[in-house]
Amino acid sequence: MKKNIKGFAAAFLVLLSGSSPSFAQQALSGKADEQIAYIQALIHKTGAKWVAGETSLSNLSQEEWQARVGYNFQPLDAPPIEEPAVFGPPPAKLDWRDNNGNYVSPITDQKKCGSCWAFAMTAGLESSVMRNRNTSGAPIDLSEQVMLSCSGVGSCDGGTLNADFLETTGLPPESFYPYTATDGACETAASGWEKAAKKIGSWGSVSKTVAAFKTALNSYGPLPTAFYVYEDFMHYKSGIYTYTTGKKLGGHAVLLVGYNDAEQYFIVKNSWGPGWGEQGFFKIAYSEMKNSVKFGLITIAYKSAAQQRELQILNKTMEELNTDSRWGRLAPVIN
Repeated sequence: MKKNIKGFAAAFLVLLSGSSPSFAQQALSGKADEQIAYIQALIHKTGAKWVAGETSLSNLSQEEWQARVGYNFQPLDAPPIEEPAVFGPPPAKLDWRDNNGNYVSPITDQKKCGSCWAFAMTAGLESSVMRNRNTSGAPIDLSEQVMLSCSGVGSCDGGTLNADFLETTGLPPESFYPYTATDGACETAASGWEKAAKKIGSWGSVSKTVAAFKTALNSYGPLPTAFYVYEDFMHYKSGIYTYTTGKKLGGHAVLLVGYNDAEQYFIVKNSWGPGWGEQGFFKIAYSEMKNSVKFGLITIAYKSAAQQRELQILNKTMEELNTDSRWGRLAPVIN
């Protein structure tokens, strides 16, 4: 990308004058290099902790940007996910890419289709299968196209984080229906895909608090979640993202894979390919849960069938211990 001196100069003049407009309502203008220069100047002024630069999405049109966000924030009819009966405080940091192994599948690219919801839920299922099999470093590749074409949850125009289909039917390997970045037809999937499908045991919603996200991440693994994307996010290269400037593009679903209390951020897997962000991942500040970005506005967790059985046994055991007078004065055992 060539440096645009006028762009840099104009950006700094506006910022130094203190007459900048209300960024939440105003679209970024100019070419990509001018937009990036303006964002960089604003990051410098505000002391934000992220780096803006040219990404694989920077030079796309507004229409193409909006085609890559496709989460419909409709009320989600899902019960709260059950929390384990016994748990201690979660660790100060967690990253499922490096937690006694890597349990996050490789970065994918949804392309010009608002299927982020399908990618987020598929990635969550892939992580769930790897964790349940304890197959670190052996990623499983399931079919986002089956989720897109067969689930009835959404289309390239958007969808929601409703995982009923993953519980009742599941997803087969990618080879049964490779991704086309179109709505497609379920009939196109190779025969026998249902028998090859991987499922979840059950699913539920996660409360929108840092504490709830940390507990669910430690208990159930990576979590499909959603937030609002603004124009500056298209130029995210690295660091801890905080909203800086630009208009809202729409809702977007991603996979939450970790957190860091010391630096107050979440670690997230995106579906815009490895040429965007930190090889396809990004960090986002806890603070973005409480502003217009609304990070984690809708978040769900999966339980495997094995986890369901284990939790039922654990909860029953704890109920018996709590009602047994012999144990009444003892504190719960925390591993």
